[in-house]
Amino acid sequence: MGLSFNSSFFFYEITVGLSYIPLVALLSVIPLIGGLALGTVLALCRVYHIRGWEGFAQGYVVVLRSIPLLLQMFLAYFFVKALYTVFGWDQRFLNKLVIVIFTLTLDAAGVLSEGIRSALLAVEKGQFEAGYSVGLTGLDIIRHIVIPQSLPVAVPIVGSVFIGIIKGSSAAYLLGVVEMIQGTAMKTAGNYRYLEAYCAVALIYWGLTFLVERATWLAEKKVKLYLGGNL
Repeated sequence: MGLSFNSSFFFYEITVGLSYIPLVALLSVIPLIGGLALGTVLALCRVYHIRGWEGFAQGYVVVLRSIPLLLQMFLAYFFVKALYTVFGWDQRFLNKLVIVIFTLTLDAAGVLSEGIRSALLAVEKGQFEAGYSVGLTGLDIIRHIVIPQSLPVAVPIVGSVFIGIIKGSSAAYLLGVVEMIQGTAMKTAGNYRYLEAYCAVALIYWGLTFLVERATWLAEKKVKLYLGGNL
């Protein structure tokens, strides 16, 4: 029996996959924002040697980057499940989607922290002396001088991590969350046309990745132009 490809079913699966775009956005944008906020704090603690927090930040990054995302999800799920058992909570209210988002956020924070730290270190230390000379405080220098100048380095890193989060969100099915891959695969029941389903999903993920890469390139270009006229 030769290989056959049903184009009609392929286009049908594209429509099915596109219906999961809101879920993919939910599983990607929230972890990116949360990871960016937490990752920035961790990076600042490490770069500026914040006493009492530098060691925690270093340990966080090492541990989170050493554990595969899939294992992180399982650990988070069974830890939360254990808490429900200990406190006698009804496990029917255990929200797996929230656990997935939480895990993706923590993982993104570890990766983004390293990237943001590199971006902050790319700014010359002489900027602090220049800031102090005009009466700025350390916090003002970080907010108004260091962070803006680190953006050209940070933006591509953030874009790359965002793409990783989008692809990583597909692992949500392991906790029982029906995402794009599983949702399209479910439509093959009875005809077993997995090739069409997976090709459709691959095309959608490629499209999302292309859009993010394009948006990242435009953002990087805009930041460089802005800083070029304001430094």
